[in-house]
Amino acid sequence: MTVFTTNDGIKLNYHLYGEATKGTMVLIGGYSSSEVTWHFQLEDFVEAGYQVLTYDHRSHGASDRVDYGLTIHRLAQDLKELLDGLEIRQPILVGHSMGAATIMAFEELYTDGGILAVVTEDQGPCFLKADSWLDGWGYELAALTDFMRDFPRTKLTQKQLSDETKRILGKGMYPFDFRRFQPLLQNVILQDWRENLKRETTPHLFLAGGESPIFPPEHAVASLDLQGHPKSEALIFEGCGHILHIEDAKKFNQKVLDFLDSL
Repeated sequence: MTVFTTNDGIKLNYHLYGEATKGTMVLIGGYSSSEVTWHFQLEDFVEAGYQVLTYDHRSHGASDRVDYGLTIHRLAQDLKELLDGLEIRQPILVGHSMGAATIMAFEELYTDGGILAVVTEDQGPCFLKADSWLDGWGYELAALTDFMRDFPRTKLTQKQLSDETKRILGKGMYPFDFRRFQPLLQNVILQDWRENLKRETTPHLFLAGGESPIFPPEHAVASLDLQGHPKSEALIFEGCGHILHIEDAKKFNQKVLDFLDSL
């Protein structure tokens, strides 16, 4: 296991693959996940000429489990320290769910000036109900308690996963203590990144699951409208749930590579 130690003493598990002919893609996982969920991206992205960095957030996967620093901005600082420690410049940041929120927090803290491109997967900019967002879609503040309670039992995928996919994920996933680390989920779902998206100057690919149990798919196009970069795009994966890069890995990989080629 390769580890990087943050300035507050957390050992983060990470792996680097391939050569950075076209740059470095950083794959950032969601809440409760381990880096193994990106297994199905590695071969395609490396063969396309990218170096790929995967890692586990603090208190996730094979990284240290601690009860401090459980905020999205601390995760963003962990990412910044990891990138600086590995001397990775102008990364392409690809984030799923909470990983996408980590990118938003990263840009809020450090701006997006050093980022080559951003890909976010099934993560709307806000959870809370707002009249100005998706015709009033969102959770009432009181309902978020139920959301957090039910999240560990929520079926996140809609497409049937193959036995081989289940075997690979099962072998590489680590147990996650949802009750212990619920403060992190609470911190994530209270954020609102809409104003940040208006300030973003980096090309951004917004991806959404057509049958996501977390967000309505319209969030991808609505986020694109907020961001407004001429080279940004939005795409809905029909028939998929919340984890597109597992449910339809080949399509996900190709769309990401096509987007980067277009830049």
